[in-house]
Amino acid sequence: MKSTDLKERGFKEYYGEKINVYFNKDMCEHAAECVGNSPDVFDTERRPWILPDKENPEQVEHTVNLCPSGALQYIHKDLHNGNQATRTKACD
Repeated sequence: MKSTDLKERGFKEYYGEKINVYFNKDMCEHAAECVGNSPDVFDTERRPWILPDKENPEQVEHTVNLCPSGALQYIHKDLHNGNQATRTKACD
């Protein structure tokens, strides 16, 4: 899925050097998998609350995949030119 498609579906984009993270507040079930597994990346007390570069892209990907609601998505920068999201569970 393209970043433009995610944005059209209500996702906000958080830029990183190697991976971008997308969040849809209306889909979030507040399971806190993100803040529990990657607190340096996901910190609700900070603005912006998502900083993808605080951990390696593989850890960010792992944490996003733990999100039960699909409110979190990601696109690796190496795939960004092809506009493919590698995590689209909630959007399929």
